[in-house]
Amino acid sequence: MAPFIAQEKISEIQRSINIIDIVSDYIALKQAGKNHLGLCPFHHEKTPSFTVNEEKQIYKCFGCGEGGTIFNFLMKQESLTFPEAVNVLAEKANIRIDIIGKKEKHQGPNILFKANEHATRLFVDMLLKTKEGKRPRDYISSRSINDNSIRKFKLGYSPNRWDSILNLSKRWGIETELLEKAGLIIRKQDKCYDRFRNRLMFPIFDSQNRPVGFGARALDNSLPKYLNSPETPIFSKSKTLYGINLAKEPMRKNRKVLLMEGYTDVIIAHQHGIDWSIAVLGTALTREHVRMLKRYCDKAILVFDADTAGQKSSEKNLDVFIEEDFDVNIVLLPEGYDPYDYIVKNGKQKFLEQVEKAYDFFSFKTKLSEKKWDMSSISGRTSAIDDILSTVIKIPDILKRDLTIKRVAEEMFIDELLIRNRLNTLNGSTKFNGIKRRQTEAKQSQDQIAGKLNKTKSADYQVEMSILCLMINRNDLIEKVETEIGFDSFRNNEILSIAKNISEIYSNKGKVILSDIFPMLDSPEMSREMVDTISKQESLEGCLISGNADTGEKMLKECIQYIRKKKNRKSQEQAKKKMSDLYRSQGNKQEVDQILAGFHKKSITFHSFKKSG
Repeated sequence: MAPFIAQEKISEIQRSINIIDIVSDYIALKQAGKNHLGLCPFHHEKTPSFTVNEEKQIYKCFGCGEGGTIFNFLMKQESLTFPEAVNVLAEKANIRIDIIGKKEKHQGPNILFKANEHATRLFVDMLLKTKEGKRPRDYISSRSINDNSIRKFKLGYSPNRWDSILNLSKRWGIETELLEKAGLIIRKQDKCYDRFRNRLMFPIFDSQNRPVGFGARALDNSLPKYLNSPETPIFSKSKTLYGINLAKEPMRKNRKVLLMEGYTDVIIAHQHGIDWSIAVLGTALTREHVRMLKRYCDKAILVFDADTAGQKSSEKNLDVFIEEDFDVNIVLLPEGYDPYDYIVKNGKQKFLEQVEKAYDFFSFKTKLSEKKWDMSSISGRTSAIDDILSTVIKIPDILKRDLTIKRVAEEMFIDELLIRNRLNTLNGSTKFNGIKRRQTEAKQSQDQIAGKLNKTKSADYQVEMSILCLMINRNDLIEKVETEIGFDSFRNNEILSIAKNISEIYSNKGKVILSDIFPMLDSPEMSREMVDTISKQESLEGCLISGNADTGEKMLKECIQYIRKKKNRKSQEQAKKKMSDLYRSQGNKQEVDQILAGFHKKSITFHSFKKSG
């Protein structure tokens, strides 16, 4: 039995949660009139085309065509089913829902979060409440991590046993296959055992403070020394940042973020009051990471190890920030220090002084280039400039790129025209063809998406959808639809069902709003179509919202004319067929004359519609 949620509950949830609050957890929104704008999370773009309408509680991307309600957004963003999205939002709104036909194994991501929550509590208890936890407690103490930090980050210990999680799973009410799906156990040749054993555990939370996975440090000679949860439906290293759940509000307040490499770097930073610190999870920084950061702040400060590998990592990460047009600085700590070591030895103030001295991307690239190339030689200096220009070429903002070119020319003591010529030469070279190809492919991909979405549906569908949206936007036109069109004119069954429901709601309540309708939609495609039509109506005829009666009535009149023409055309075709059948069967002359008279009358009506149209 498929899960079923009462429409009344869905409407209650939608009324209780503002779509702006949910979308803002994923992208940065800026108010623009009555709407909010941001970069679409569903396709790559540099100019915001993603619009959220707070009044109607819908979103629409005019770049890729995605659109819908708060439920559609969460389904698309988190890869959830509709019942799962409803359940997540119900928890946020503190609304109890009863799902008919629900089973644990159909709960999707929620049951995986639940499994990780149980595991987190187990690991915390093992660390703080058992004799086995003494060794990891001693290790934590030796690392200058205090009790407050242990509780804040929910550090734990996985016991040195093969079946701790397995033995408790029945008590938790979680099946073995779900533990495996969550990455907590490993199955080999039909035998299962715990993934994490005798390790210091670092739970990893998403931005909504849900445990998505674990980082684990070996406390013996086991390899690897550090072990992460595998990729799961709720955990992806390329989309997750350690400490984001704790740092997001300080990031919003400070409008900046400190980005580090290690768990203990972040923990010790927070412990010293630098609570706008987070870390990557042993992987290169991704576009998804940068876009996540954009939700909360305007500037990133990379603080990586002072060694060569750390600097190379910084340089590699730099390009992602540049391409995403996100302000970034780089801190180069003194030789032999990582962020943890520097804070423990020198304290908060000295560390923040290092942060204040952070290099901007140009200065950082220059410093690295000077180390890589012999700046005293012509070839070395040329290579260094090319190295810097390889990043300059990726700056999407034309003004920023132009100002940076001027700076390169000034600081390298080279004529600006020569630098620009060199950039143009590099822009056409094989070395940089990859950049241009990616930019071209991204544009082509976006155009293809838009093209597919713009392929017209049948004219009947478009007209019926327009009528439906007019009924929602202009309740005063509902009775006119009922009397002058009639529900028997609708050919699309889903639109027909919604139109009838609109009529019924209006009859009972005297008012119909958009949130009353979306729970009735059977598919995300229908939601997108409705949002698309409403957005087009509003953008072309803003007076719909302001209540300009002439505009809405003109739209409806055009729809009515289309439907009447369609009906008359169909009647003519039916009359022609009937006459043809009668002639073939040698029917009586009186019946033929009647059909001819009716056909003539319909023909006059049809041509009168053509003239009025």
